[in-house]
Amino acid sequence: MTMFRYRVADKNGKTVEVSIDAENAAESLKRLRARGLNPLENLGEGASGERTGLFRKKTSFNIYQFIDRLVPLLKAHIQLERAFGIMADGTEDKGQKEIIQNLRRGLHEGKKLSELVRAKPEYFPSICANLIEAGEESGALIEVMIELKHFLDYKKETSEFMVTSSIYPAIIIFVTVVVIILLFTVFVPRFTKIFFDMGKALPLPTQIMVWISNIMTGFWWLWLSLIAAISFSIIKVRRNEKGRVWWDKKMLTLPLIGGIITVMEIGRFIKTLAVLIKNNVHLISTVNIASKILENKELKISLSAVNADLKGGKKLSKALSKSAYVPKIVLQMLEVGEESGNMGGMLADVAEQLEKDMKLKIKRLLALFEPACILFLAVVVLAVVISIFLAIMEMNNV
Repeated sequence: MTMFRYRVADKNGKTVEVSIDAENAAESLKRLRARGLNPLENLGEGASGERTGLFRKKTSFNIYQFIDRLVPLLKAHIQLERAFGIMADGTEDKGQKEIIQNLRRGLHEGKKLSELVRAKPEYFPSICANLIEAGEESGALIEVMIELKHFLDYKKETSEFMVTSSIYPAIIIFVTVVVIILLFTVFVPRFTKIFFDMGKALPLPTQIMVWISNIMTGFWWLWLSLIAAISFSIIKVRRNEKGRVWWDKKMLTLPLIGGIITVMEIGRFIKTLAVLIKNNVHLISTVNIASKILENKELKISLSAVNADLKGGKKLSKALSKSAYVPKIVLQMLEVGEESGNMGGMLADVAEQLEKDMKLKIKRLLALFEPACILFLAVVVLAVVISIFLAIMEMNNV
Protein backbone atom coordinates (compact mmCIF):
# COMPACT_ATOMS: atom_id res chain seq x y z
CA MET A 1 0.00 0.00 0.00
CA THR A 2 1.03 3.61 -0.60
CA MET A 3 0.71 6.56 1.75
CA PHE A 4 -1.07 9.54 0.15
CA ARG A 5 -0.74 12.97 1.76
CA TYR A 6 -3.42 15.66 1.49
CA ARG A 7 -4.34 19.06 2.83
CA VAL A 8 -7.99 18.71 3.86
CA ALA A 9 -10.81 20.61 5.56
CA ASP A 10 -12.55 18.88 8.46
CA LYS A 11 -16.23 19.18 9.43
CA ASN A 12 -15.55 22.49 11.21
CA GLY A 13 -13.79 23.96 8.19
CA LYS A 14 -10.34 23.74 9.79
CA THR A 15 -7.49 23.05 7.36
CA VAL A 16 -5.07 20.26 8.33
CA GLU A 17 -2.55 17.95 6.68
CA VAL A 18 -3.27 14.22 6.80
CA SER A 19 -1.85 10.99 5.42
CA ILE A 20 -3.72 7.82 4.58
CA ASP A 21 -2.71 4.36 3.31
CA ALA A 22 -4.50 3.12 0.18
CA GLU A 23 -3.95 1.02 -2.93
CA ASN A 24 -4.36 4.02 -5.25
CA ALA A 25 -5.27 7.72 -5.29
CA ALA A 26 -8.96 7.10 -6.01
CA GLU A 27 -9.29 4.80 -3.00
CA SER A 28 -7.46 7.31 -0.75
CA LEU A 29 -9.93 10.06 -1.74
CA LYS A 30 -12.84 7.71 -1.08
CA ARG A 31 -11.52 6.94 2.42
CA LEU A 32 -11.02 10.63 3.20
CA ARG A 33 -14.60 11.51 2.24
CA ALA A 34 -15.88 8.55 4.27
CA ARG A 35 -14.27 10.18 7.32
CA GLY A 36 -15.97 13.49 6.64
CA LEU A 37 -12.85 15.22 5.27
CA ASN A 38 -12.87 17.42 2.19
CA PRO A 39 -9.61 17.13 0.15
CA LEU A 40 -8.17 20.52 -0.84
CA GLU A 41 -4.69 19.69 -2.13
CA ASN A 42 -2.65 16.59 -2.96
CA LEU A 43 0.74 16.86 -1.20
CA GLY A 44 2.24 13.79 -2.85
CA GLU A 45 3.08 10.26 -1.79
CA GLY A 46 5.26 8.91 1.03
CA ALA A 47 6.37 5.68 2.62
CA SER A 48 3.60 3.45 3.91
CA GLY A 49 3.20 3.42 7.66
CA GLU A 50 4.04 7.11 8.22
CA ARG A 51 1.10 9.15 9.43
CA THR A 52 0.59 12.86 9.87
CA GLY A 53 -2.11 15.33 10.85
CA LEU A 54 -5.20 13.76 12.39
CA PHE A 55 -3.96 10.18 12.17
CA ARG A 56 -0.73 10.22 14.13
CA LYS A 57 1.03 11.71 17.09
CA LYS A 58 2.50 15.18 16.83
CA THR A 59 5.82 15.23 14.98
CA SER A 60 8.84 16.05 17.12
CA PHE A 61 10.31 19.45 16.30
CA ASN A 62 13.08 21.44 17.96
CA ILE A 63 12.60 25.09 17.07
CA TYR A 64 15.84 26.12 18.80
CA GLN A 65 17.85 23.72 16.64
CA PHE A 66 15.92 24.85 13.56
CA ILE A 67 16.72 28.54 14.07
CA ASP A 68 20.32 27.85 15.14
CA ARG A 69 20.99 26.04 11.86
CA LEU A 70 19.03 28.41 9.63
CA VAL A 71 20.57 31.72 10.75
CA PRO A 72 24.22 30.91 9.76
CA LEU A 73 23.04 29.81 6.31
CA LEU A 74 21.07 33.03 5.81
CA LYS A 75 24.03 35.10 7.02
CA ALA A 76 26.08 33.36 4.31
CA HIS A 77 23.48 34.71 1.82
CA ILE A 78 22.25 31.25 0.85
CA GLN A 79 18.80 31.25 -0.73
CA LEU A 80 16.08 30.25 1.72
CA GLU A 81 14.82 27.26 -0.27
CA ARG A 82 18.36 25.93 -0.70
CA ALA A 83 19.05 26.53 3.00
CA PHE A 84 16.10 24.30 3.90
CA GLY A 85 17.45 21.64 1.54
CA ILE A 86 20.84 21.71 3.27
CA MET A 87 19.17 21.55 6.69
CA ALA A 88 16.94 18.63 5.67
CA ASP A 89 19.92 16.66 4.32
CA GLY A 90 21.87 17.24 7.53
CA THR A 91 19.02 16.34 9.91
CA GLU A 92 18.71 12.78 11.21
CA ASP A 93 15.47 13.30 13.14
CA LYS A 94 12.61 12.21 10.87
CA GLY A 95 10.09 14.62 12.38
CA GLN A 96 12.42 17.59 12.05
CA LYS A 97 13.30 16.62 8.48
CA GLU A 98 9.64 16.25 7.50
CA ILE A 99 8.71 19.74 8.69
CA ILE A 100 11.73 21.33 6.97
CA GLN A 101 10.86 19.53 3.73
CA ASN A 102 7.26 20.76 4.00
CA LEU A 103 8.52 24.33 4.40
CA ARG A 104 10.80 23.92 1.40
CA ARG A 105 7.95 22.50 -0.67
CA GLY A 106 5.77 25.46 0.28
CA LEU A 107 8.46 27.94 -0.78
CA HIS A 108 8.82 26.09 -4.09
CA GLU A 109 5.07 26.55 -4.62
CA GLY A 110 5.51 30.31 -4.24
CA LYS A 111 4.25 30.75 -0.69
CA LYS A 112 5.84 33.09 1.84
CA LEU A 113 7.75 31.68 4.80
CA SER A 114 5.57 33.66 7.24
CA GLU A 115 2.47 32.06 5.71
CA LEU A 116 3.94 28.57 6.05
CA VAL A 117 5.06 29.17 9.64
CA ARG A 118 1.69 30.64 10.65
CA ALA A 119 0.00 27.48 9.34
CA LYS A 120 1.93 25.39 11.89
CA PRO A 121 1.20 27.03 15.28
CA GLU A 122 1.87 23.74 17.06
CA TYR A 123 5.55 24.06 16.09
CA PHE A 124 6.13 27.80 15.71
CA PRO A 125 5.04 30.39 18.34
CA SER A 126 3.03 33.31 16.97
CA ILE A 127 6.00 35.63 17.48
CA CYS A 128 7.89 33.69 14.78
CA ALA A 129 5.28 34.28 12.07
CA ASN A 130 4.89 37.97 12.90
CA LEU A 131 8.63 38.66 13.00
CA ILE A 132 9.24 36.78 9.75
CA GLU A 133 6.37 38.66 8.09
CA ALA A 134 7.89 41.96 9.25
CA GLY A 135 11.25 40.89 7.82
CA GLU A 136 9.70 39.92 4.48
CA GLU A 137 7.89 43.25 4.16
CA SER A 138 10.94 45.31 5.11
CA GLY A 139 13.43 43.24 3.10
CA ALA A 140 15.47 42.57 6.24
CA LEU A 141 14.66 38.89 6.76
CA ILE A 142 18.24 38.01 7.75
CA GLU A 143 18.34 40.68 10.47
CA VAL A 144 14.92 39.61 11.74
CA MET A 145 15.93 35.94 11.89
CA ILE A 146 19.02 36.92 13.89
CA GLU A 147 16.77 38.86 16.27
CA LEU A 148 14.45 35.85 16.52
CA LYS A 149 17.43 33.62 17.31
CA HIS A 150 18.48 35.95 20.13
CA PHE A 151 14.95 35.93 21.52
CA LEU A 152 14.69 32.13 21.45
CA ASP A 153 18.16 31.85 23.00
CA TYR A 154 17.01 34.16 25.79
CA LYS A 155 13.87 32.07 26.31
CA LYS A 156 15.85 28.82 26.33
CA GLU A 157 18.49 30.15 28.73
CA THR A 158 15.79 31.37 31.10
CA SER A 159 14.05 27.98 31.07
CA GLU A 160 17.32 26.12 31.60
CA PHE A 161 18.27 28.47 34.45
CA MET A 162 14.93 27.76 36.17
CA VAL A 163 15.35 23.99 35.77
CA THR A 164 18.97 24.04 36.95
CA SER A 165 18.08 26.24 39.93
CA SER A 166 15.33 23.84 41.03
CA ILE A 167 17.51 20.69 41.03
CA TYR A 168 19.46 21.46 44.21
CA PRO A 169 16.39 22.47 46.28
CA ALA A 170 14.62 19.31 45.10
CA ILE A 171 17.55 17.17 46.31
CA ILE A 172 17.61 18.98 49.67
CA ILE A 173 13.86 18.47 50.16
CA PHE A 174 14.11 14.80 49.17
CA VAL A 175 16.98 14.10 51.60
CA THR A 176 15.19 15.96 54.41
CA VAL A 177 11.96 14.00 53.91
CA VAL A 178 13.80 10.65 53.70
CA VAL A 179 15.79 11.32 56.90
CA ILE A 180 12.66 12.33 58.84
CA ILE A 181 10.76 9.25 57.62
CA LEU A 182 13.64 6.96 58.62
CA LEU A 183 13.89 8.61 62.05
CA PHE A 184 10.23 8.10 62.91
CA THR A 185 9.63 4.74 61.21
CA VAL A 186 12.90 2.92 62.03
CA PHE A 187 14.98 4.67 64.68
CA VAL A 188 12.29 5.80 67.17
CA PRO A 189 10.27 2.51 67.10
CA ARG A 190 13.37 0.47 68.01
CA PHE A 191 14.05 2.56 71.12
CA THR A 192 10.35 2.67 71.95
CA LYS A 193 10.22 -1.14 72.10
CA ILE A 194 13.15 -1.18 74.56
CA PHE A 195 11.48 1.40 76.83
CA PHE A 196 8.11 -0.38 76.81
CA ASP A 197 9.76 -3.74 77.60
CA MET A 198 11.18 -2.15 80.74
CA GLY A 199 7.67 -1.12 81.80
CA LYS A 200 8.66 2.40 82.80
CA ALA A 201 6.70 5.63 82.29
CA LEU A 202 8.12 7.82 79.54
CA PRO A 203 8.78 11.58 79.78
CA LEU A 204 6.39 13.87 77.88
CA PRO A 205 8.86 14.73 75.05
CA THR A 206 9.46 11.02 74.46
CA GLN A 207 5.71 10.32 74.48
CA ILE A 208 5.23 12.99 71.80
CA MET A 209 7.92 11.41 69.61
CA VAL A 210 6.36 7.96 70.11
CA TRP A 211 2.95 9.38 69.20
CA ILE A 212 4.32 10.90 65.96
CA SER A 213 6.09 7.62 65.16
CA ASN A 214 2.90 5.60 65.71
CA ILE A 215 0.95 7.91 63.41
CA MET A 216 3.56 7.62 60.66
CA THR A 217 3.90 3.82 60.91
CA GLY A 218 0.32 2.87 61.78
CA PHE A 219 -1.50 5.28 59.47
CA TRP A 220 0.85 5.42 56.48
CA TRP A 221 -2.11 4.79 54.18
CA LEU A 222 -3.77 7.93 55.57
CA TRP A 223 -0.71 10.03 54.73
CA LEU A 224 -0.58 8.65 51.18
CA SER A 225 -4.31 9.26 50.76
CA LEU A 226 -3.91 12.82 52.03
CA ILE A 227 -1.04 13.53 49.64
CA ALA A 228 -3.02 12.04 46.74
CA ALA A 229 -6.12 14.08 47.67
CA ILE A 230 -4.14 17.33 47.87
CA SER A 231 -2.41 16.62 44.55
CA PHE A 232 -5.73 15.78 42.87
CA SER A 233 -7.35 18.94 44.28
CA ILE A 234 -4.53 21.15 43.00
CA ILE A 235 -4.72 19.59 39.52
CA LYS A 236 -8.51 19.97 39.44
CA VAL A 237 -8.36 23.61 40.56
CA ARG A 238 -5.72 24.47 37.96
CA ARG A 239 -7.72 22.85 35.15
CA ASN A 240 -10.77 24.98 35.95
CA GLU A 241 -10.60 28.53 34.52
CA LYS A 242 -11.77 30.29 37.70
CA GLY A 243 -9.71 27.96 39.84
CA ARG A 244 -6.62 28.63 37.73
CA VAL A 245 -7.06 32.40 38.15
CA TRP A 246 -7.46 31.97 41.93
CA TRP A 247 -4.40 29.71 42.13
CA ASP A 248 -2.21 32.01 40.01
CA LYS A 249 -3.28 35.03 42.06
CA LYS A 250 -2.34 33.25 45.30
CA MET A 251 1.03 32.28 43.83
CA LEU A 252 1.79 35.96 43.20
CA THR A 253 1.13 36.78 46.87
CA LEU A 254 3.59 34.20 48.25
CA PRO A 255 6.63 35.70 50.00
CA LEU A 256 9.77 35.62 47.81
CA ILE A 257 8.25 33.17 45.29
CA GLY A 258 5.54 35.63 44.21
CA GLY A 259 8.14 38.28 43.42
CA ILE A 260 10.17 35.84 41.33
CA ILE A 261 7.11 34.77 39.32
CA THR A 262 6.10 38.39 38.70
CA VAL A 263 9.55 39.49 37.55
CA MET A 264 9.98 36.42 35.34
CA GLU A 265 6.58 36.77 33.64
CA ILE A 266 6.76 40.55 33.17
CA GLY A 267 10.34 40.19 31.92
CA ARG A 268 9.25 37.74 29.21
CA PHE A 269 6.34 40.02 28.31
CA ILE A 270 8.60 43.08 28.00
CA LYS A 271 11.26 41.14 26.06
CA THR A 272 8.64 40.03 23.53
CA LEU A 273 7.34 43.60 23.20
CA ALA A 274 10.89 44.83 22.61
CA VAL A 275 11.66 42.31 19.87
CA LEU A 276 8.40 42.95 18.00
CA ILE A 277 8.49 46.75 18.31
CA LYS A 278 12.13 46.90 17.13
CA ASN A 279 11.05 45.01 14.01
CA ASN A 280 8.13 47.36 13.26
CA VAL A 281 5.27 45.00 14.10
CA HIS A 282 2.01 46.90 14.72
CA LEU A 283 1.69 47.84 18.40
CA ILE A 284 -1.72 46.22 18.97
CA SER A 285 -0.54 42.98 17.36
CA THR A 286 2.60 43.23 19.47
CA VAL A 287 0.62 43.38 22.73
CA ASN A 288 -1.61 40.49 21.61
CA ILE A 289 1.39 38.27 20.88
CA ALA A 290 3.24 39.28 24.06
CA SER A 291 0.15 38.54 26.17
CA LYS A 292 0.14 34.96 24.88
CA ILE A 293 3.63 34.53 26.35
CA LEU A 294 2.22 34.99 29.86
CA GLU A 295 1.45 31.76 31.72
CA ASN A 296 0.03 33.35 34.88
CA LYS A 297 -3.71 33.96 34.37
CA GLU A 298 -3.87 36.75 36.96
CA LEU A 299 -1.14 38.70 35.16
CA LYS A 300 -2.84 38.11 31.82
CA ILE A 301 -6.14 39.48 33.18
CA SER A 302 -4.41 42.53 34.66
CA LEU A 303 -3.05 43.35 31.18
CA SER A 304 -6.22 42.47 29.26
CA ALA A 305 -7.36 46.11 28.91
CA VAL A 306 -4.10 47.32 27.32
CA ASN A 307 -5.26 46.87 23.72
CA ALA A 308 -8.54 48.69 24.37
CA ASP A 309 -6.61 51.63 25.82
CA LEU A 310 -4.24 51.65 22.83
CA LYS A 311 -7.18 51.73 20.43
CA GLY A 312 -8.57 54.61 22.48
CA GLY A 313 -5.42 56.63 21.79
CA LYS A 314 -3.49 56.10 25.01
CA LYS A 315 0.24 55.51 25.07
CA LEU A 316 1.58 52.08 25.96
CA SER A 317 3.10 53.34 29.22
CA LYS A 318 -0.28 54.70 30.37
CA ALA A 319 -2.08 51.51 29.36
CA LEU A 320 0.40 49.30 31.25
CA SER A 321 0.23 51.52 34.35
CA LYS A 322 -3.25 50.14 35.13
CA SER A 323 -1.69 46.80 36.06
CA ALA A 324 -0.48 46.61 39.65
CA TYR A 325 2.14 44.04 38.65
CA VAL A 326 4.16 46.09 36.15
CA PRO A 327 7.18 47.58 38.01
CA LYS A 328 7.44 51.38 38.06
CA ILE A 329 10.91 51.25 36.53
CA VAL A 330 9.39 49.60 33.45
CA LEU A 331 6.80 52.37 33.09
CA GLN A 332 9.38 55.12 33.61
CA MET A 333 11.80 53.65 31.06
CA LEU A 334 8.96 53.09 28.61
CA GLU A 335 7.89 56.74 28.90
CA VAL A 336 11.45 57.80 28.10
CA GLY A 337 11.44 55.46 25.10
CA GLU A 338 8.15 56.90 23.84
CA GLU A 339 9.49 60.44 24.13
CA SER A 340 12.80 59.61 22.42
CA GLY A 341 11.29 57.38 19.72
CA ASN A 342 13.41 54.41 20.84
CA MET A 343 10.73 52.37 22.58
CA GLY A 344 12.04 48.99 21.36
CA GLY A 345 15.60 49.62 22.50
CA MET A 346 14.48 50.95 25.87
CA LEU A 347 12.23 47.93 26.47
CA ALA A 348 15.12 45.62 25.56
CA ASP A 349 17.26 47.29 28.24
CA VAL A 350 14.43 46.96 30.78
CA ALA A 351 13.98 43.27 29.92
CA GLU A 352 17.69 42.69 30.52
CA GLN A 353 17.45 44.41 33.92
CA LEU A 354 14.41 42.31 34.85
CA GLU A 355 16.26 39.13 33.89
CA LYS A 356 19.17 40.08 36.16
CA ASP A 357 16.71 40.93 38.93
CA MET A 358 14.99 37.55 38.54
CA LYS A 359 18.27 35.63 38.75
CA LEU A 360 19.31 37.67 41.80
CA LYS A 361 16.00 36.91 43.55
CA ILE A 362 16.38 33.19 42.82
CA LYS A 363 19.94 33.15 44.16
CA ARG A 364 18.80 34.91 47.34
CA LEU A 365 15.95 32.44 47.76
CA LEU A 366 18.34 29.51 47.38
CA ALA A 367 20.75 31.14 49.81
CA LEU A 368 17.94 31.18 52.41
CA PHE A 369 16.48 27.81 51.46
CA GLU A 370 19.58 25.66 52.06
CA PRO A 371 20.30 26.74 55.66
CA ALA A 372 16.55 26.72 56.43
CA CYS A 373 16.25 23.05 55.39
CA ILE A 374 19.43 22.10 57.26
CA LEU A 375 18.25 23.97 60.37
CA PHE A 376 14.83 22.29 60.21
CA LEU A 377 16.41 18.84 59.88
CA ALA A 378 18.82 19.60 62.73
CA VAL A 379 15.93 20.65 65.00
CA VAL A 380 14.01 17.44 64.24
CA VAL A 381 17.07 15.23 64.85
CA LEU A 382 17.92 17.13 68.04
CA ALA A 383 14.34 16.76 69.32
CA VAL A 384 14.45 13.00 68.73
CA VAL A 385 17.86 12.65 70.41
CA ILE A 386 16.79 14.73 73.43
CA SER A 387 13.55 12.74 73.84
CA ILE A 388 15.49 9.47 73.82
CA PHE A 389 18.14 10.86 76.16
CA LEU A 390 15.45 12.00 78.63
CA ALA A 391 13.88 8.53 78.52
CA ILE A 392 17.26 6.90 79.26
CA MET A 393 17.86 9.31 82.15
CA GLU A 394 14.41 8.49 83.52
CA MET A 395 15.18 4.77 83.38
CA ASN A 396 18.48 5.27 85.22
CA ASN A 397 16.88 7.41 87.94
CA VAL A 398 14.39 4.72 88.72
